[in-house]
Amino acid sequence: MDRILVDECLSTALVAAAKARGHDATHVVWLGKAGTQDWNLLPIILQGSFVFVTNDRRHFLRLYEHVDVHSGLIIILPNADLDEQVRLFNLALGKAEGREDMINMLIEVDQDGAVLIREWPKLGR
Repeated sequence: MDRILVDECLSTALVAAAKARGHDATHVVWLGKAGTQDWNLLPIILQGSFVFVTNDRRHFLRLYEHVDVHSGLIIILPNADLDEQVRLFNLALGKAEGREDMINMLIEVDQDGAVLIREWPKLGR
């Protein structure tokens, strides 16, 4: 899997969880990008070939809708406490790790642990 970038709306503990599974991961805050608007964060994500992890579904689906190729997007749907964020993220990582790559893939994980994986944006739009 490509590198992972965790949004500032989620805990840095997700970086530790990704690293514990052998992934190269960092956090928006650690890149010195705290407070950066989503549309200004998108070029950083794309240029860095990051799989981006957020719970800001509405904004990032709208942004990624206009991107032809991206390294993947993971959305943790509920606003959850630290332990729950890590649990849900690990479920999403389990699905991502089972794939050959994450190019143009969207993984959404819901509070009940249900994980949906699909192409985003859908090719042939």
